[in-house]
Amino acid sequence: MRGSVLLAGVLAVVVSGCIVVDAPGPSSDATITIANASNYVVTEVRVTHVRSSSWGPNLLGNDVLYPNEQITVRVACGTWDVLVSDEYARDCVIAAVYLCGSDQVWTIDDRTLRSCGF
Repeated sequence: MRGSVLLAGVLAVVVSGCIVVDAPGPSSDATITIANASNYVVTEVRVTHVRSSSWGPNLLGNDVLYPNEQITVRVACGTWDVLVSDEYARDCVIAAVYLCGSDQVWTIDDRTLRSCGF
């Protein structure tokens, strides 16, 4: 899978906090836990329907996701593009992630961020 986010079935991470945020969509039927296992501070996580021309709101709100923190987000069934930004305003996009009726974990780590040029 390309981009800065690696989907994983199970993740053992030191958790400092957990927030639940609704992503845009008509119904919430899946959750995604975004775990920051990198050395970077994640400042934005945005999703949009595939082929949409604009990103949804920052799912972190006014917060940031420090290393070893995670956030849980409810998303509507569908195929999403995901944007992740770090404290240096570097962006990384993972395209066409299918999410429907299951709970998943996305792990952001240094290796996958390097693949985006971090």
